[in-house]
Amino acid sequence: MGIECVAVFSDPDSGSPHVREAGEAVRLPGASPADTYLRADLLVSAALATGADAVHPGYGFLSEDASFARACVEAGLTFVGPPAEVIEAMGSKLAAKAAMAAAGVPVLPTVEADQVDLASVAADLGWPVLVKASAGGGGRGMRVVERPEDLAAALQAASREAASAFGDGTVFLEPYVVDPRHVEVQILGDTHGNIVHLFERECSIQRRHQKIVEECPSPAVDEELREHLCEAALTAARTIGYVGAGTVEFLLTGDARRGDGRIAFLEVNTRLQVEHPVTEAVTGLDLVRLQLLVAEGRPLPEEALHATMNGHAIEVRLYAEDPTKAWQPSAGKLHRFYVPGVEFATPTPGMPGVRVDTGVEDGSVVSTHYDPMLAKVIAHAATRDEAARVLADALARSRIHGVTTNRDLLVATLRHPELVSGATDTGFLVRHDPAELGAPRTSQATEHLHALAAALSAQAERRRDAPVLAHLPSGWRNNPNDFQRVAYDTVSGRVDVAYRFDRTGRLAEAQVGSDEPAGVEIVSCEPGEVVVDVEGVRRRVEVNRVGEQSYVDSSGGSSVLMEVERFPAPGSKLAAGSLVAPLPGTVVKVAVSEGDTVSAGDLLLVIEAMKMEHEVSAPAEGTVSEIRTREGDQVEPGQLLAVLA
Repeated sequence: MGIECVAVFSDPDSGSPHVREAGEAVRLPGASPADTYLRADLLVSAALATGADAVHPGYGFLSEDASFARACVEAGLTFVGPPAEVIEAMGSKLAAKAAMAAAGVPVLPTVEADQVDLASVAADLGWPVLVKASAGGGGRGMRVVERPEDLAAALQAASREAASAFGDGTVFLEPYVVDPRHVEVQILGDTHGNIVHLFERECSIQRRHQKIVEECPSPAVDEELREHLCEAALTAARTIGYVGAGTVEFLLTGDARRGDGRIAFLEVNTRLQVEHPVTEAVTGLDLVRLQLLVAEGRPLPEEALHATMNGHAIEVRLYAEDPTKAWQPSAGKLHRFYVPGVEFATPTPGMPGVRVDTGVEDGSVVSTHYDPMLAKVIAHAATRDEAARVLADALARSRIHGVTTNRDLLVATLRHPELVSGATDTGFLVRHDPAELGAPRTSQATEHLHALAAALSAQAERRRDAPVLAHLPSGWRNNPNDFQRVAYDTVSGRVDVAYRFDRTGRLAEAQVGSDEPAGVEIVSCEPGEVVVDVEGVRRRVEVNRVGEQSYVDSSGGSSVLMEVERFPAPGSKLAAGSLVAPLPGTVVKVAVSEGDTVSAGDLLLVIEAMKMEHEVSAPAEGTVSEIRTREGDQVEPGQLLAVLA
């Protein structure tokens, strides 16, 4: 569009791709959101210092902060979003629900958290109840409460998390609808009186109330329900005089295919949503371009006023987290980041495409200060089934080294019979154990093959870098040589590898564990790549060796192998009963004292990282003999927190 871009960045983000890609960039000193991206005064100053005309607020942070929109306008800047008054009206979920109820839009009943007798009020709503932050979104400040006795602690934790994420700890209660669908409608309004919808998206598959799979259109919505749903969204938009891009969110119970679909208003997101690419894919419209046209005072173009749908699109959110360990975030350096995709602006009819939206690359550091999302990966195809297959394949062929991700869970979800049939709802990851769905898909035979490849690739690297006699075969001796040996720790345990070469440099013999890999022939062996022939089937195995760790990928899956130290230093092992920090973060609560007796599962500490709280619980019954940290302490992975006797 011929518009020059200025980026802002915090200290942890100084090396991010968006900083390099922008025409100019302005540093926001500090790391925490409160010191950087939530500082409206710093952002306005950055815009003025660089001569910017407008501010695009992105997906989150200040995008739904009315005071920020007002500060931009007062400084003579154009805010790319709705007017401050609209943001203010919808910024509070409580106020938004009241306005929608008055306009005749179906809503769920709510109770404000400053009510005197919360237990009795919650009982009136019915159990379970949902504690929900009035400001913000993304699952922060949300807790499902099954019993009255758990309500006080849930309110406290949700309010603390909401205050940290959004600067507003206000929470409220509403009935917790078990296993509904989460459906939202994309809306667009201009300053010339035009308000349109761009159809619906379904975002039902969630973890911790955060969306991880989104699609357009919804498999549960037929034309009749779509008309009802979109008209309700337009009523909501007209009620508040909406301008710009936004989303009206609903709960959907039932299924139009059975004729029992019912909707209830949730909230209005006064911003561009993370999942907007699926709408772009099926409509062929660029929503950011439309935002900017509206901000310039232009009317919505004809293609937006009469949008149509083409095919089906599915998006997944690729996170640096471990689904097998209660979604524990993973921080660290990305030694490799590759997701195969072809950028599409306007998808070609009948031709599947994969789009990758990411803010990281090889060498990026995933910090603990912000959300752990690495990328959005979007597939578009003529049919829903093909979109799911294409997306699963792209993820399966990804190479992501250095942090644990939810990649395998996403692949398993996209291939799951429930998703394939369209039977998705918010209870999907309750019915299906994330630890099983997210478990590595690599078989033991493949893992053994990966271990052998890692050992052979490492020796090839050593031969290449040898200062003398590099031309000799690995392990060469005047007399017949013994096995070369190495051991790796893997997710399934220790794997011992032994191999030896003959005098011509060919692999003469190999053992992995207690097995001799039958029918395995080494076709080629280079640093970073080993090609093997397994009983007539040729396979290419990629090895990325970083220090003592090897990241191995092949058509059979991925493995992370840590070379076992042959002679560990005395005292390097922790004593039994030691509890260590599972991830870097800040200790926000210490729930026990030295001398306390605890049972298995009792809460010991709470660590905040990546804007979410993570509990450290007692693994067994015992007595707390030591507490090694205090509230407010910064901790690193592996740091000793407490000791149980």
